[in-house]
Parts: sequence; structure tokens; C-alpha cells
Amino acid sequence: MHSPEDSELLSQIRSGNERAFTDLYNKHRRRLLAYCFRLLQDRVAAEDVVQVAFQKAYESLSSLNKPELFFYWLYSIARNEVYSVVRRTRKNGTISSIDDEKDIWDEETPHELVLKNELAELVQYHLNHLKLEYREVLILRQYDKLSYAEIAAITGDTISSVESRLFKARKALAKKLAPYFNEEEKS
Repeated sequence: MHSPEDSELLSQIRSGNERAFTDLYNKHRRRLLAYCFRLLQDRVAAEDVVQVAFQKAYESLSSLNKPELFFYWLYSIARNEVYSVVRRTRKNGTISSIDDEKDIWDEETPHELVLKNELAELVQYHLNHLKLEYREVLILRQYDKLSYAEIAAITGDTISSVESRLFKARKALAKKLAPYFNEEEKS
């Protein structure tokens, strides 16, 4: 996920071009917000974390030795902020539950839509109840489509640790969801 564009924008920022930071912000804001929202399940808290992460990144740009790693560095800052929020709330990683907007496809029947939405809610419910460090790697892999190496760069873990955590998270999620799928098969 390193980008030559990020390096160029960072070079411009270091040369005094303040607008370049706005471009960097606009480039990464939505994706970072989605990541934080999935971890926190609270849009306002996620937006706050993103703002703090960008502020800290801006204030610490001089400490970034490898501009091509800005993306990972920014995610690491946001990740630390997410964990700070979670520690402050002391709710086992869950701040609150906000329903995501559901996509509605014209070609699906109302019954199919209900089943799809129930399944999505069920998966989201169990995902939200995984410990934060397991939920995080699943989100980064499944939603953000990051590689194991990219996840390791963000979390500060080894690739084998990321693989292990992903395996355990998927296994735990599958175990929790298995009774629901077995019931559907019996019907």
C-alpha cells in the first residue's frame, strides 16, 4: 500500500505546501474512517480517532524516515488511538452498536433480502464480540483486503502472528455461526 504519490505529497508538505496535506487527508480519510468504524462500531468515535490520527501524523511528519510507508504509519497511529478509546471505555472493545446502511438490490426478492440482512447482522454481531485484536486482523484482511505483510506493518506484529490470529478469529467466528447454518440446512 505504499504510494509514490504519498512520498511526493509528503515532500511538498515538508517544502511548505500546506495544501498537499489536504490532498493526503482526502486520499486516505474514507478508508481510515471505515477501518476505525469497524473496530469501534461508533461513527462519532471513529471520526474523532481519524482526526486525531491525522493531527498526530501532521505534527510528527519530521519523524517519518520513510515517506513511502506513510500509509502504514498513519494506520498505526489510528490503531493506537482506537486502542486508547477502547481502554478508556472498558467495554471489551465495544463502544456501541450502530446499524450500517444495507444495500438493496433490485433483482433480489424481499425474502432473499431479509435472509441476507439477517445473515449480515448475525455475522456483524459475532464479529463485534471477538476480542479487539482478532476483530482487527479480520477487518484489515476481509474488508480492507490487506496482505498479511501489510497487516503486520500496521499492527507491529510478525506475519506469522497475523496468520495465527486470523486463523483463530476465523475458526472462532465459524464455530459461533455453525449452529445457524446447520439450522438452515435442516429446514
